[in-house]
Amino acid sequence: MTAPPGGWSTDEDGHARLTDHLHFAFEDPLSSLPGTARNLLVAAKEIVADEGFEALTLKAVSERAGENKAMVSYYFDNKAGLVAAVLDSVIHDEYLASLDRMKDVAPDERIPRLVEEMRRMAASADDFTVFFELLPHVLRDDVLRRRMVMLIRWYWKMKLEWLGIPDGAGGLADPDLLGIAQILSAVIDGLAIQAAVDPDVDLANPYRALARMLESLEVARADA
Repeated sequence: MTAPPGGWSTDEDGHARLTDHLHFAFEDPLSSLPGTARNLLVAAKEIVADEGFEALTLKAVSERAGENKAMVSYYFDNKAGLVAAVLDSVIHDEYLASLDRMKDVAPDERIPRLVEEMRRMAASADDFTVFFELLPHVLRDDVLRRRMVMLIRWYWKMKLEWLGIPDGAGGLADPDLLGIAQILSAVIDGLAIQAAVDPDVDLANPYRALARMLESLEVARADA
């Protein structure tokens, strides 16, 4: 049996389960998770998006997923583990897909493609609804806060790789590159908030302005 992604272990019966959500393998797509766990995660995100954080219970998740309630505890231990996994899963696969689409993009095409990927990301209304719903609880929970720090740093790394910097993690050691990654993340989050509040808002102007700003940065023209 293929080894589960980081944070997942295989028991003596060959079943995979979450053992440490603080070591989730960010580079793995959610499709690498066991099918039952993936169904439960999808159900949990739908509940948060449709009804809010307070409606997220192990019973509600199992019923919506059509899975045995014991499976929620088996894979996620408790509600805290489930929330951490949901937090991990928000926009996760879209980031991986975006990075894949940005591979081998010609230097002169990188900026418009990058901006298009950012627009695509900010348009993930349901995912951002889940994220914004979870955020107040993340800020009040030390474990979830530490998990969010790891996620944010992964987001920064991905932004640099979008820009054509092969070693995104290493690039974060450069203050200027780190600043660029932080700004790009803030743009996506901030414009997603505006779109969530007003679905009719026209985001063409800010993204057009962003493209012009990025074109002036030498790093944005770096060849992958």
